[in-house]
Amino acid sequence: MSNALATVPAHIAARIAARQQAGTKSAVTSAIIGEGGSGGGIPRISIKAGRYRLVEDGVETTVGITLDTIVVGANPRVSKVFYGQAYDAAAENVRPSCFSNDGLKPDAAVESPVSNSCANCPNNQLGSKILPSGAKSKMCADQRHLAVVAAADPTKVYSLTVPVSGMKAMREYFKDLDNYGLIPEEVITQLGFDDQASYPKITFKQNGFVSEKAAARVDVLAKSDESKVATRQLSPQNASPALSAPAAKPAISAPAVDDAYEEEAAPAAPVKSAKPEVAPVKASSELASKLDSLFDE
Repeated sequence: MSNALATVPAHIAARIAARQQAGTKSAVTSAIIGEGGSGGGIPRISIKAGRYRLVEDGVETTVGITLDTIVVGANPRVSKVFYGQAYDAAAENVRPSCFSNDGLKPDAAVESPVSNSCANCPNNQLGSKILPSGAKSKMCADQRHLAVVAAADPTKVYSLTVPVSGMKAMREYFKDLDNYGLIPEEVITQLGFDDQASYPKITFKQNGFVSEKAAARVDVLAKSDESKVATRQLSPQNASPALSAPAAKPAISAPAVDDAYEEEAAPAAPVKSAKPEVAPVKASSELASKLDSLFDE
C-alpha cells in the first residue's frame, strides 16, 4: 500500500469513523471481497496493446500506460466470456460466442449458448484449456466488471473489464484498502500494467485521495444507474435518465363561456345572486385577469 495512506485527510478520516460507527461497507468493497462476491454502447476503458484507452461512440482516445481513476461500482458476480475463434490482435469489435454477466447463465443476447447453465458448461471446466506453460485453464474465461470515473474529471462513468489475469491483484488491492478502513470511492486508484508480463496485465495502486468537493459527486455516481449499466447489472434500456427534464406546466385556459352569454351581443349587468352553498375557489391573479378580459369583450 502506498505511503499516502499514512496521512489520511481529515474529511476522509471523518468518513471512515462514521462508517465504522454505523457498521456499513462500500458496495464496491462488498462486491469484490465481501460475502456473496465470489471472487455496445457503454463508455468503456480498453487495454488494447498495453495502453489505456477511453472508448465512447466509436471514438477511441489513448491515455497511456497508467490511468488515475475512482472506482464507483463493481459487479458482485464473476462474469464469463467465451470466444470460439482464435485471438486476432488486428480484429476490431469481435463479439464473444457466449458470455454471462452474472456467471450463472448465458446472457439473453447470446444466440447459440453452449449450455443453459454456466456451472454445467464444458467450456467453464478447469482443464478445458491448457496454457503454453502446461497449466490448466478454462475455455470460458472469468472476468470482473467495474465502474470507474477518471480522477481528473469525475463526471462520466466508464466500464472497465478486468480479465482473470488481473483479478488477484484487484482483490488484494481492495483488501488492502479495507484493512485501512478505506473504500475505493474515497481514493484515487491508479491503473497500470505489469511490466514483467508479456500481455496487458492490469495492476492497481493507491495514488491519493478524492477531494472533499468531489466526494459528494462520487457518492451519487456510486448509487446511479450509470454505475449499474457499466458493471452489467442493468441494461442501458432499463436505466433511468441521468437528469429528467422538468414536467411542463399546462397553460391556464380561459373558462368556458356560458351559452347564455354567447347569444347576447353584450352581457347584461350581472344580477346579484344568493350566496352559493359551497364557496368558490379563490382565483389566482392570472385567472382573475383572464376573467376580467372575458367580460370586457
